[in-house]
Amino acid sequence: MKNLRNGLSVSGLFLLVVLPAVCFGMTADVLKKTLDQGVRVTIIDVRNNRDYSSGHIPNAINIPARIIGLKRLPPLGRVIVYGDGIDKEQTLEAVRALNEKPGIEAEVLEGGFPAWNARNFSRTGDVGITREKFQYITYKKLKATPANNPDVILVDLRSMGEEEKEKKVASRTLPHSGDELSNLSEHFPGLRIITPDRGHGLPGRKAGNASIPAVAVIKEEGHDGVYVLIDRGDGKAEQVARRLHAAGIKNVAILVGGERVLQRYGQPGFKTELKGNSF
Repeated sequence: MKNLRNGLSVSGLFLLVVLPAVCFGMTADVLKKTLDQGVRVTIIDVRNNRDYSSGHIPNAINIPARIIGLKRLPPLGRVIVYGDGIDKEQTLEAVRALNEKPGIEAEVLEGGFPAWNARNFSRTGDVGITREKFQYITYKKLKATPANNPDVILVDLRSMGEEEKEKKVASRTLPHSGDELSNLSEHFPGLRIITPDRGHGLPGRKAGNASIPAVAVIKEEGHDGVYVLIDRGDGKAEQVARRLHAAGIKNVAILVGGERVLQRYGQPGFKTELKGNSF
């Protein structure tokens, strides 16, 4: 009996040590209401400085997740932490690191910056007339996204109308035109995929223009997380992203390289210019 008690004590101690600290969450709607009421709260953006500079929640301070545990911070009191909405574990680790510091009570913003953006709440960033910027995500980072992550939806833009396909083949710009497209479910198992191809289900839409139905489908979805646009590496994702931005939908990212990078399973093959920021 004595040995049993000792065993239970040790087990209890072990559980106490290994169980992670609980990270409470706040929705974007609640944060907006909290700020509107004038409640004092510190907001920390744990994305990299480049993404922070392109747009962030007003008055948020930028401390990248990779260094937040090393930072000496004053007792900030209540703190709301947000990231890119994809790497949730990185954001949670930042919250845990903050909660270990005296005088700080940190919680995560559910859905990260994309959730705030999805509601078109005010944001700050570059001012003046600047080139339109898109958010990009690499194959490696998307591959690391946990399966069944409800905050990430893949938007497959790789299909095209017969007329467009003939033009691509004629100009020799259609990659691997004789091969089948990569299976997104195999590359990113568990992630939800929508395919708004060629105006399917949208009467009156001209076939071959995926950008119009994509906007309609995404607007109908009303998703708070991140829409990751995947094309053939032919610029279709940028076209769709422009239309989405014009429609007020900002929680959008583009897979760098599209189908071409899928064919290489993320291995480098050519240099891709990022016309904006990357996650």
